[in-house]
Amino acid sequence: MSKRVLVTGSGRGIGKAIALELGRAGFEVVLHYRVNLTEAQRTKEELKEFNPNVRLLCFDVSDRATTKAALMEEVAEHGAFWGVVCNAGITRDGPFPGLEDEDWDVVMRTNLDSFYNVLSPLTMPMIKLRAGGRIVVISSLSGLVGNRGQVNYSASKAGLIGAAKALSKELAK
Repeated sequence: MSKRVLVTGSGRGIGKAIALELGRAGFEVVLHYRVNLTEAQRTKEELKEFNPNVRLLCFDVSDRATTKAALMEEVAEHGAFWGVVCNAGITRDGPFPGLEDEDWDVVMRTNLDSFYNVLSPLTMPMIKLRAGGRIVVISSLSGLVGNRGQVNYSASKAGLIGAAKALSKELAK
């Protein structure tokens, strides 16, 4: 059985670096991107050096319905993932008194709601594999200590830390 791993937000940046390391380690990587197909394709080409079975998935992690549909289709066609790296995230920095509603909402939907949106349709198929799957959640130091001008970002990343800890308790043997 191939150990397939989904890495959200893996077209560039930290997600790309994670995907490349997983590929080098022998995992079959499924790259996720939201809008930047060109960068995702570049990452795919780099990963093909390690595994020709690299796949691309495009969906918006903040949109529950489209995320669920895309992931359920992927699992139906290719089987459950062995692992998931929840990496996708955004910032909309600004001082709290001037923060716009949309800046708060889009950061929470992308950074925090995506935890549920991505993992909800994938957790039971991973459990049914009975193959020791892994879930990795990328957060930030800002989620532990806060950061000036990042109240929304810090709150979303702190929420991820709590969600990951609670889910680990539920899924641990």
